[in-house]
Amino acid sequence: MAANIAQSILFLLLTVGLQYVGLQFLAESDSEQEMVKFIFPYILPAVFLIIAFCQWRKIAVFKKRAWMAKNPLSFTPDLIDCYVRFTGKLTNEQTCRMPVSGSECVYYTALVVAEYQVKQRKPAKGWETVRKPLLREQSAAELELRDKNCQVSIKVEEFIKSNVRLRTKEKTQINCPANLKIPGYKKHKKYNITEQFLFRGDNVTVQGRLTLNRDGRLFIRPTRRLGFPSFLVVQTRASRFIRDIVDKAQDNVWSRRIRVFFLLLNIGLIIYLWHVSS
Repeated sequence: MAANIAQSILFLLLTVGLQYVGLQFLAESDSEQEMVKFIFPYILPAVFLIIAFCQWRKIAVFKKRAWMAKNPLSFTPDLIDCYVRFTGKLTNEQTCRMPVSGSECVYYTALVVAEYQVKQRKPAKGWETVRKPLLREQSAAELELRDKNCQVSIKVEEFIKSNVRLRTKEKTQINCPANLKIPGYKKHKKYNITEQFLFRGDNVTVQGRLTLNRDGRLFIRPTRRLGFPSFLVVQTRASRFIRDIVDKAQDNVWSRRIRVFFLLLNIGLIIYLWHVSS
């Protein structure tokens, strides 16, 4: 929020400065600059007005995003093509093993990044840290969630990674995982390992658009619309994740309001300075 306010204030100061310089230039120009004199007081305010209108429209979108994150429709199987939230227990029978820890689970994503030092190229001096992904892997499974009355299916890969929160295990170690020893691995100084996973029986919350598959199964899929946040979260992290969505949306509402205010102020200043100089 503070960064958005600072950017808006800086934008205001820069535009006012440019306006002043432009007006000084126009005041000293001869009659051959009539086209420029027309563009400055009329076209520039029109451009600012269009930008302000676009920012104002975003306010409504972010307000809707905050509202829908907290107040989706109560789930019923007949709400096809509607935006819903569903919480159920993971019922998949088939299991898999995570590639690093070897733990058994229903679904996982794994990321291993190696770090090492290399000399900077001339003319720079010293060393720089290089991060090299050695493993980026996920299991290919459809998740089945069931509550007391219904079952829905989910394809995790359809959801944006930043909108997926699962059980997480993170660690840093100096020894290379045995299954990732490749030529040159000895130069690596440490390994950052992140594994996200779900066990059978975990309670999971998913929010998105309810669809009916050709085989009769219900799926919840992401909407790809800013005003309708879609996510897949293990239930123990759901309330915090939803609160973060709401807080960020409200911050964006206020930052857009500030930008609209400054843009309108710019328009007023342009008109005022033009009349003063003419």
